Amino acid sequence: MTDELCRTGRGIDSVVRHAGTFLLLALLATAVLATDARCQQHAPKAKPSADFGKCTEPLPGVDVPTAPHGLFVLLFPEARVNAKAVANLLHVPEVCGADIYVQWKKVDRGPGANPRYDWSSVDQQLQPWIRAGKVVNLIVWATGYGAKANNTPDYVFAKVPAVDCPSFGHTPVFWDRGFVDSYQSFMAAVVGKYGSNASVGYIRFGLGAGGEIYPACMYALMDHGFSKAIWRKYLFDMLDYEKSLHSPKQLAVGLNAFGNPPDLDFTAEVAEHAAQNGIAIGNQGLTAEDVHNDAAGRACMADWCRIFRRFRGKTPLVLQTGGASNPDGSPPAGSMTEMLPFALSQHVQIFEFYVDDFLVAYDPSDPNYARYHKEYRKVYESAARILGGS
Repeated sequence: MTDELCRTGRGIDSVVRHAGTFLLLALLATAVLATDARCQQHAPKAKPSADFGKCTEPLPGVDVPTAPHGLFVLLFPEARVNAKAVANLLHVPEVCGADIYVQWKKVDRGPGANPRYDWSSVDQQLQPWIRAGKVVNLIVWATGYGAKANNTPDYVFAKVPAVDCPSFGHTPVFWDRGFVDSYQSFMAAVVGKYGSNASVGYIRFGLGAGGEIYPACMYALMDHGFSKAIWRKYLFDMLDYEKSLHSPKQLAVGLNAFGNPPDLDFTAEVAEHAAQNGIAIGNQGLTAEDVHNDAAGRACMADWCRIFRRFRGKTPLVLQTGGASNPDGSPPAGSMTEMLPFALSQHVQIFEFYVDDFLVAYDPSDPNYARYHKEYRKVYESAARILGGS
């Protein structure tokens, strides 16, 4: 996921489009759990193909064998389609598991609270997947998307200057010491809570907008001194702190580019610093346009193609589509049958895909199932033979 604000990235608007409301989540919670129970009773207990390695074990065929690998489904906060993921994907062997979003404000009740952290919003999402033997990954949001977004705890805003903008709502001055100290404490708490959970694969901490490094409300932050040098120092300091946590789980960062034209050298510098710290590097904007641009010698989104080739084998590579695919191959995203084989050729070993893209292959009620499920299922099966299944 990336920002549409300056056309330097793709995908942020898709988060807003795919997210439901908090009220709808509350109304759906009971139905989701009931659906999960029915699925576990009636769905066939599919076993991985003999051709698949296991998502949960080291896999010699990928570049970093001991790191996480596989195809994962994105469960965006309060997205109504998440219920269909639980109903249709828990027993699909090609799907290694799910990416669960940790919203800082929902968990951290503040230094004066006892207990300080309420992990129930996270644990409730994890449980169906863990019971099904799947891997779960955590994507931590300190900020969100949309004019009403507010994922930073109130106690942080009480001591940190903030700005507002239409794309990201109420946003802290990230490099303020009060924000840095508070967020680092939460990072440590996340690793402390889930670092020993055998079902957790990797943790991606968002350092800017959502789960990425893009400077949310960048233009408004200029009134508080934003510059590339300040942003670089902030990102490097946070990546260094992540390294200092000695996390038992693989940590990851979501790369992005900003500026007009996008400063791709800046993105490469962040990638290098992360890789040196043992942090997986990723991009959340894959589309079929990247396939064509790379073939023509042009940069992929935020230059991920060239960056990944530079760091393949040195750190795990993570890729997410910039939005749900278009099975007929039309823009903006294009078809998974074009994107996924190309991304595999770039040695990507962790994929984060939208629920809709798996439903094309595995949900007979999906409007695209009849026409496209065979080709989508085939491309997922081919990927699982490389990346593992469950």
